[in-house]
Amino acid sequence: MSCRRSEDLSQPTTSQFVESITATVRGQSGSADVQAVVLRAVARRSDSIDLPDVLELRSLLDVDGEQVDTLEEQVTTIISAIEAELAGWDRREVAA
Repeated sequence: MSCRRSEDLSQPTTSQFVESITATVRGQSGSADVQAVVLRAVARRSDSIDLPDVLELRSLLDVDGEQVDTLEEQVTTIISAIEAELAGWDRREVAA
């Protein structure tokens, strides 16, 4: 795990950010991997998340997008899961 800061994401998980990611997903083919698109967008937004972090997050995220009604809710759920995972990483780094 490299340097991560959950506060990078917690700058308001604005509806604007969610809308931007949602538009990106909609702009891709119907088989777009929503989780991958969200992870890419989050990594671009954060200065402290690099490729190994994205790959690790991808393997750790357990988000069931089928249980939400809209694509916006799915994107928001994924972002929340990423924030929760990064907060756990921050706690482990502080304890180390």
